[in-house]
Amino acid sequence: MFGFIHESIRQLICRNYGEETWIQVLEKAGFENGKENIVNHYYSDTDTYVLVDSVSLVIKVTKDQVWEMYGGFLITYSMEIGWDELVRSMSPNLKGFLDSLDSLHYFIDHVVYKANLRGPSFRCEENSEGDLLLHYFTGRPGLYPIVKGVVREVAKRVFDLDINLVVQGRTQRSVHMNNGERVEEHVVFLIKNVGENRRDSDGSHAGLLASSNPNFPENLDDTLQMSLDDFSKALPYHFVIDESCKLVQCGSELHNHIPNELLQPGTPILRIFEINRPQIPLDFENICNFINAVFVLQVKTSPLKKKLMDAMSQEELKQEVEALEEEEDKSNELTQGHHLKLKGQMMLLSSKKHIIYLCSPYVTSINELMQYGMRLTAMPLHDATRDLILLNQQRLTDVEVNLQLEANNEQLETMTRELEQERLKTDSILKDMLPKRIAQQLLSGEHIEAAEHDATVMFCDLPTFQQTIPQCSPKDIVRILNEIFRKLDRIIVIRGVFKVETVSDSYMAVSGITEFTPEHAENMCHVALGMMWEARSVVDPISKNPFLLRIGLHSGKIVAGVVGTKSPKYCLFGETVTLASQMESQGMAGKIQCSKWTYEKAMETGRFEFSPRGRINVKDRGQTETYFLTRSLKKSIWEIVDHERDVNVNSIEGYEELETSIENAITVKANNLRPGHLNSAACSIS
Repeated sequence: MFGFIHESIRQLICRNYGEETWIQVLEKAGFENGKENIVNHYYSDTDTYVLVDSVSLVIKVTKDQVWEMYGGFLITYSMEIGWDELVRSMSPNLKGFLDSLDSLHYFIDHVVYKANLRGPSFRCEENSEGDLLLHYFTGRPGLYPIVKGVVREVAKRVFDLDINLVVQGRTQRSVHMNNGERVEEHVVFLIKNVGENRRDSDGSHAGLLASSNPNFPENLDDTLQMSLDDFSKALPYHFVIDESCKLVQCGSELHNHIPNELLQPGTPILRIFEINRPQIPLDFENICNFINAVFVLQVKTSPLKKKLMDAMSQEELKQEVEALEEEEDKSNELTQGHHLKLKGQMMLLSSKKHIIYLCSPYVTSINELMQYGMRLTAMPLHDATRDLILLNQQRLTDVEVNLQLEANNEQLETMTRELEQERLKTDSILKDMLPKRIAQQLLSGEHIEAAEHDATVMFCDLPTFQQTIPQCSPKDIVRILNEIFRKLDRIIVIRGVFKVETVSDSYMAVSGITEFTPEHAENMCHVALGMMWEARSVVDPISKNPFLLRIGLHSGKIVAGVVGTKSPKYCLFGETVTLASQMESQGMAGKIQCSKWTYEKAMETGRFEFSPRGRINVKDRGQTETYFLTRSLKKSIWEIVDHERDVNVNSIEGYEELETSIENAITVKANNLRPGHLNSAACSIS
């Protein structure tokens, strides 16, 4: 059953018994909350029965009472959620409403949910006392209490009637279908009006339970006033059958889709058609029981089969008809070609011995029309199917245009997303190339002026790397540099300084630009310590020893600005840059050499341990006092590099491990020092 039934049961229980009761029902039924009432989901009948059984146990009423309660609530809930106008417009009286339920089920089935559900069928009769006999047919035995709740609620809410409804008979029988046998239940209800009739707008009482029959003038000649030929042209797809379900007459257009031999009077209708809906055996009694249903029949012979049969000789036709007779009781899946479908209603004629099928081709588009070899002229002008096909064709054209527009919009949205992703990538690259504030100004189209800053500049390189290059493949050289620079970049990001550039194995960074930062020297000292720690984890593939960085720092005034438009680059100028470069080039592997200006600035805001190196000769500066940075007294190595300390292995600060590894590497290097030492390339400063 459809999830709408589960949802309406949930609404019934929650409104009358509360949310907690519904949770108890779900627990007893074994359903997961939220998964039991998906409106458009199709649940097995077993799931629905289990749910109702659980409701019965939790609220302590019988299952029949639950179903009857549900039937009444179903009308209330359906009218609340938008079906009110449709329900009230179906008929001016209760009998007409009940007779229309089959077509309403068909509409909900095929239009709303686009499914092929096994709905019940209803047929009303008026007895001699003016009461109604409601015949209810269903393939789901035991659900008849729903009908009691539905009819009472409709009578009360829609027709202002107080009715008494009792079950007069209930029978079950086994029905043989193409897909097997099923049990069909037939329940007869007696409906009596026990209250005052509501007056119609014209003041009459007629039409509350049953519609009044019109008084037709008596006709002395009770024969049909139309010739068979005229009738066949007026209703070109109709046919009439007798009590044996044998053909009596048919419309003219059927001859274009069915072999003439099969349209002879007396041919069993089962030899010509297969029933698609309702799912019942195609015999006189079942048709009468489901007389209010929408009937969909499908021609058994394909256009190709008809063409072949029309070309057969009398002897061949006889053999073919005999073959069809043998297949009457067998399942026919109609897999060859396009088999015409007819949709319409069955009407029991006044003789009670004949049924006429009033129908039209079940065709909704020009494409389907052409598949059956038909044209619009095959539909009589009074048949609304012509308008339906044309309107639907216009709708399909609009749908196709809308689908194309949606496809174009989706393509544009995809391109927009891709462009946005590329823009974000470009912006990200630009922000990596430039300080964030400068990059943002450049992206905003602002003019960027060069500015002077108090900053600390750092240069570092790998002194032994030039000795490694001749003995490694280009691929290994790039891999080693990538591994080292990736580790150095991580420290740069963590400590919030700016990477200026890399040249060969040399690395340049600056702290304190774009915005005034009093602790720029302190920050750069922490960066230098972190880089020294990270570099030692990369091993020289030739000497098998950790790489040692040579780092130089200097603090002072610099001029910084963006140079170039096609590939903008943030450049640093001034004596501070030159001195920082010389601090690095005249430094020592495994050491962080700082000028006295960096030493003084770092000690203003931070706490570090320096060891004096003494004076060294600096170009254009003469003798300059320098220091080696050994450790920070404010931050441990683990805080600087953002790594957790292994308490079972590492020291508290981490500087002991750093100093030990550097000393060991320097000792090994001294023992293996060979002549012909190659200097490391440095970032060029002009």
